[in-house]
Amino acid sequence: MDLVQIRYFLALARELNFTRAAEAVHVTQPALTRAIQRLEEELGGPLILRERSLTQLTELGRTMLPLLQATADAAEAVKLRAADHRRGVDEAPLRIGITDALHGCGLPKVLREVAGRVPELRLTLRRGAAGVLTEALLAGDLDAALLPGLGPLPERLNRWPLWSEGIVVLVPEGDPLAGMAAIPSAALDGRAVVALDAAHPVGAALARLESEHGVRLLPHHMADGPAEAGLLVAAGIGLGLAPVGVHVPEGVVARPLAEPELAHPVVLSTAAGRPMNRAVSAFVRLVRAVRWEAGQVAA
Repeated sequence: MDLVQIRYFLALARELNFTRAAEAVHVTQPALTRAIQRLEEELGGPLILRERSLTQLTELGRTMLPLLQATADAAEAVKLRAADHRRGVDEAPLRIGITDALHGCGLPKVLREVAGRVPELRLTLRRGAAGVLTEALLAGDLDAALLPGLGPLPERLNRWPLWSEGIVVLVPEGDPLAGMAAIPSAALDGRAVVALDAAHPVGAALARLESEHGVRLLPHHMADGPAEAGLLVAAGIGLGLAPVGVHVPEGVVARPLAEPELAHPVVLSTAAGRPMNRAVSAFVRLVRAVRWEAGQVAA
């Protein structure tokens, strides 16, 4: 097999349409079809199932897809590294994503250590929803991401557990709950709470309070994330939930949620089989080697 065949197959796997795949790689449809057929002959079976207007991957095609994607990624990394060498560039880019559900307070220590070990480090840090960051990892737009480990990740992504992220209650300063050291979930019963999307870990915690613990919440208001929820809490129109360590606006206090502690796991994720430069490799090794305690570097 050759890289052209692999590139054509990956385009077809994305488009699931021979005409659009051929347009994507700028060849005629017969040329793309012949290349796919040669690849199928070499791999010993059909990769694509053709049923009239329906095109889909066979079981062999689904099995080969992550391996062939990794091969294409490795070849692209080789070309980019060679191009950098010809230009005399020796940068070490590191593109990290952090879900907006995490505060990442221990991350600066790890990044400082990486910068000390890799002087050519060129860092990019992105915040976003877990689904957006997952897609960026798959597309090669991110090298690593810290994600909430609430559900399965795509098979092409590695997953290493790091720590458990706790939940705090955001309370206006004048509220009686502000004087408590920790707030039991029963104290939220019947209170107006700023709701988040159920796909957000904090939104999932709100749903669990109702479904698993019988807490009756009144989610009159909605916010995109904990920071926005904090602004609504500061306005005095409800309580909110947020990750431990979140920045709270003036007039708001954060108190740990107790009974139950609705912590969710945090995982480090990278694309399986994708080559790592010095910076990415150092970051992954350090993050996995650190002993984390609630997002803080303990050792």
